Amino acid sequence: MNESKIINVHAHIFTHKNVPVNFLPLLLRPVAGWLKNEKLASALSWISEKIFRQRHWAELISRYHHFIAIGEEKTQEGVLKDLIAQYPKGTKFAILTMDMEYMGAGKVPQPFTEQLEELAALKRKPAYKDIIYPFIFVHPERPNIFELVKQYIEVENFAGIKLYPPLGYFPFDSRLDAVFEYAEKKGIPITTHCARGGVFYKGKITDDMLIHPISGKRLEKNSNKYFTDVYTDPLNYVYLLKKFPQLKINLAHCGGFDEWKKFIEGGQGEVPPTWYETVCKLMEGSPNVYADVSYTLYTQELYPQLRVMLGIETFRNKVLFGSDFYMVQRETTEKEFYLRLRAYLGDEKFKQIAEINPVKFLSL
Repeated sequence: MNESKIINVHAHIFTHKNVPVNFLPLLLRPVAGWLKNEKLASALSWISEKIFRQRHWAELISRYHHFIAIGEEKTQEGVLKDLIAQYPKGTKFAILTMDMEYMGAGKVPQPFTEQLEELAALKRKPAYKDIIYPFIFVHPERPNIFELVKQYIEVENFAGIKLYPPLGYFPFDSRLDAVFEYAEKKGIPITTHCARGGVFYKGKITDDMLIHPISGKRLEKNSNKYFTDVYTDPLNYVYLLKKFPQLKINLAHCGGFDEWKKFIEGGQGEVPPTWYETVCKLMEGSPNVYADVSYTLYTQELYPQLRVMLGIETFRNKVLFGSDFYMVQRETTEKEFYLRLRAYLGDEKFKQIAEINPVKFLSL
């Protein structure tokens, strides 16, 4: 495989300035300063999960530590340099922005538009213009979001659109119809978070939010961490694709680690089906639906299932390599993630997911 052809379709370089001030749970905010230290952060994460049985606290602690450790003293360019250094020369990256201003976790130190401007400036630099492909985040509450998308796609040469539904919205939200119509017409790739866990909406869950906007089904009220799964559920894309059947969309994480494990341990025919199975059906039934393996494949125990997937033509042509830098560093280093996966799959299969399929997805 030609080393210079690798394309990582899922990476982040935003910094701590893009994270809300109340990102951590209330009880953990007094110790936020400790999280700069890796040993203290690891200890707090272990205590949260093993003693207090709060796995999502443990996840947030680890994520916050990486936001600080990687992003505190650096610009996006500094984080990007760290990412580039872990791959062969010539590797290309889809850089996914994040807009956390509407997740109900307080003020974000740096306005989202400044995050975009900083990334656009990087895209214009000769050193990076041919190796980074920025994606603009869309949130239905962002004023003039369609105009913002057009500006960064058409003027600043951004390559795609990023969604993160657990921040509090359904991916088929009608306020985004103009964005999706534009993306479908222009063949613009969309990457959306499609796994349990991660960052989630922290505001008040209102009565209106307990009614599914299309089915009318009454939704079960739960803590924000679990309630926001209703936004992330891959079945939501059935509704989106009915409206925009030609959308080119990457269901990032392919349902997530837990759903892969559930599928492997429970077998086929489970009711309801796992998110992994739902993502696979969407790839089979829609011409432009892809799925990346970022973060989900941090553990080698899932590698055999990936190999089985790649033996099926539909999936072989639609699985994408991504890492979820720098979030995956909670579990392993970026370099280990890439090397282990490549070594297991071999050059031919790795080339398929890390070069051939990403070129098609990104329309390079």
